[in-house]
Amino acid sequence: MTVTNAAKKKNLNKKNNKTNSTSLKNTKRKVEKKRYFSYSNRLIIFIILFICSFVTCLYFGSKTLEREKQKPISYIKDKNIDYKVYLNKNKFYDTDYLEMNKAYIASLIKYIDINFNYNFNIQKSTNMDFTYKIIGELVIENNGGNKKYLEKQYTLLEAKDKRMLEADNFNIKENIEIDYNYYNKLANTFRSIYGVDTNSYLNVYLEVLSKTDETIKYNINEKDKVNLKIPLSEKAIEINFDQNNSKEIKKTIPEGKVKFNLEYLILEAIFLIITSYFLIKCIKYFVIIMKPTTKYDKYIGKILKEYDRLIVETNTNINLSNYNIIEVQAFTELLDVRDNLKSPILYYNIAKHQKGIFYIKNDNDIYLLTIKDVDLDKKARK
Repeated sequence: MTVTNAAKKKNLNKKNNKTNSTSLKNTKRKVEKKRYFSYSNRLIIFIILFICSFVTCLYFGSKTLEREKQKPISYIKDKNIDYKVYLNKNKFYDTDYLEMNKAYIASLIKYIDINFNYNFNIQKSTNMDFTYKIIGELVIENNGGNKKYLEKQYTLLEAKDKRMLEADNFNIKENIEIDYNYYNKLANTFRSIYGVDTNSYLNVYLEVLSKTDETIKYNINEKDKVNLKIPLSEKAIEINFDQNNSKEIKKTIPEGKVKFNLEYLILEAIFLIITSYFLIKCIKYFVIIMKPTTKYDKYIGKILKEYDRLIVETNTNINLSNYNIIEVQAFTELLDVRDNLKSPILYYNIAKHQKGIFYIKNDNDIYLLTIKDVDLDKKARK
């Protein structure tokens, strides 16, 4: 019995020495409990990162070519006409002329003095080009006024070009004298030569073309007329003009110009690369998850099948931070420890298809073997 006990003790000492040798080969340390992210969790994280990066990329892309917003701008056109009818010498009128808005004897009219006043006001300082001229248009039509026999234009004031430079208002004042008898004689001659009943008049108007220059972000390009109508071939006349010439308020909503932003283009390119990286990661983890079995599954299955009687599978993870960790590099080393300590090997599956641990507890020590699918892939590639 003594010899037998001595032999057993000697054998146990050898095993303990072997265990100690194993311990020396590996590092004994305290570890903190780390969170392990499974492939499913990683896929979710990268999907979120991909979506955020993709949305950011779209945002910068929309800013690369950006239409400038422009507020509507208001402007006022004040168009007025003032005229006087100058008379030939006669026994009835003591004055040289008659004011506007009266009835006039055609045979007493010497000439008509017309003052055009065109005033343009805008909300903000602007550069604008103005071109204007005064035209006299002789119109001879039938008595019904629905057919025209003659339309002829006479330039009473040659075109003038003026510029409004960094200002908010512009004024045109022009005076013109109309030789009434000249145009009246033309109308009467036409009637007498051709023997037709006619209705004739002289339409006198100031034509104004206003246009903003290319440096202005909003656009105003319009043609206006300030006109009055002088009847011809009649014994008495009344001069008419458009009562709406007074004040006219308009608004224009300009189209914003497209602005190219280089800095946003650079940011868009950067986030496009980042988005592509996250997309590749998403595809990678999706393919891994969709695999029916992995190298990890085959490796763990082989161990559990071969050493089923020595291994206890547990559903409860262990808090490794409470123990001294002795890491082993192979399952055979863990078998040696088990033989020495006569303790069961515990197995816990941390992440399905990806990571698990085999370990043996001995007081405050834990002999630990960690199996990862990624490590098995690396070994296979080697």
